[in-house]
Amino acid sequence: MIYAKLYPSQLIEEYRKTVRSLYNVYYGEDGLKNPTSAEWAAFAEGCNMRDMGTHLCALPTGEHCPKGLICLGCAHAQPKKSAVPIFRRMLASHERSLVAARGYNEPAGQIAARQLELVRIKGTLQRAEELSAMWPLLEGTL
Repeated sequence: MIYAKLYPSQLIEEYRKTVRSLYNVYYGEDGLKNPTSAEWAAFAEGCNMRDMGTHLCALPTGEHCPKGLICLGCAHAQPKKSAVPIFRRMLASHERSLVAARGYNEPAGQIAARQLELVRIKGTLQRAEELSAMWPLLEGTL
């Protein structure tokens, strides 16, 4: 920076110009325009909770999932009360697998990963059961 006689504010401004021009080249002139009401409506439809079978995901459609779609234990995941039996079967299956893994002297790291998955399933099951217990109360207020 000293030899090129660049100053932090100048460097930042040049960086912004470069990124802005690359953005325009990639997305075209329409990339920076304000969306119409119809475009906003289409966008809003994609921001509803997504049904993932056993749970609903509040992460907007098209948004990067930082968990790599490991949904149980994620703050964006809301379990469905109808999935309680599925979570109970998952819990029983994972508990059996953990016991078997210990019998096979599986490495400690893999045992720890299995235990973490059990914690996730138990937490999800608890939240789903709480929903089941609270649902009759909530229905009366609607």
